[in-house]
Amino acid sequence: MQLQFLIDSVQRASGAMFMRDLKEDVLAFIYPSIAARTFHTFFCPPLRIVAFSSHGCILFDEVITKWRFVKLPPCQYVIETGPKVDYRPFVSTILNVAPDLPQEGALDASLRMDSLLFALLAEAVADIRRIREAHQGVVKSEVQRKKFEVWERGQIVSSAGFLLDFSRAWTLPSGAVRLSHEVLATEEPYLEELVAASVAGVPWRHNFPNACLRCGKPGSWRSILQPTPEALVENTWRYQRPENAVPLCHHCTETLEFLRREDLRFDLAWGLWGPRFEAFWEWHQASLERRLPEWDSCAHPLWPPEFGGGSWETGSGSLKVAEPRPPHGIVRDSRHEQAMRRVLFYKRFRGRQPGETHLQRLLDFQFEPSEGD
Repeated sequence: MQLQFLIDSVQRASGAMFMRDLKEDVLAFIYPSIAARTFHTFFCPPLRIVAFSSHGCILFDEVITKWRFVKLPPCQYVIETGPKVDYRPFVSTILNVAPDLPQEGALDASLRMDSLLFALLAEAVADIRRIREAHQGVVKSEVQRKKFEVWERGQIVSSAGFLLDFSRAWTLPSGAVRLSHEVLATEEPYLEELVAASVAGVPWRHNFPNACLRCGKPGSWRSILQPTPEALVENTWRYQRPENAVPLCHHCTETLEFLRREDLRFDLAWGLWGPRFEAFWEWHQASLERRLPEWDSCAHPLWPPEFGGGSWETGSGSLKVAEPRPPHGIVRDSRHEQAMRRVLFYKRFRGRQPGETHLQRLLDFQFEPSEGD
């Protein structure tokens, strides 16, 4: 774990941009005075942003997804770090060291915004180039569905909108402008879901621990609920969320009769994900029964606010917790533990005992060995 101080305009303008992963590093933005500040996460990995007063009072603390502007309250110090890194041990060091750090001359603000705009422009043009290569002519909905995942379509829609806004002040190639109009016109019936998916439906399986929840051997994440055959693909991306999956190896899948026993599948997902699976289940049921309420999917991409608690740990579907995360820190109770235990010990256990796998250590359960059936 490394603490890095960013003390001049160039360093602060770059921040975490173009980093694939902050890992356990802590970036400390040191400013000479207190002021309201605007940060962005364009070309950044998912990260936590924390703003402090000059005395160390926390004024803002949120995990921010990619491609967002973030308005911070008046503050003097800001931290960027990985979503799960505990930054608190570094706060006293920052407060003690920061006043003695040199503050170098400022960079003209327009240079930073110009660089950002042209980087965004390049990214947007690359997305529209993919559209041109996929369609070879007029943009068609069936081609969009065949060539791109829903979350990709959401990113392409955002790029098309950005290009059209940009074209009002700058001259862009007519082909890019035309394709941007066609993309937005073609995707118009699904815009809200596509934009939500671009934030909350990004791939996650290769980034999560995949050790079997029961025996610890290499496994895969297996889905619990499936969308109905007639469901539109634009409405099914939530079924690919981690809250609808559990990690099991092939042997334990067969041993537990996981694919044949719906009750065991539900109990295992409910025990693992707790209130997050409950919120997903509510959305699933309401979707099947066509009784989903109207809600602001920009503020809550996953599900309506009434379907979960107020935080990630309690099942919230809000934007700040929409990015997929492993099941760590979730608020569970004895019912969840009992459901988990029932499944894990449904059959006689052989090999490693529960609690020895990385993912099991993320849970706060204290299982006692059982002989099973």
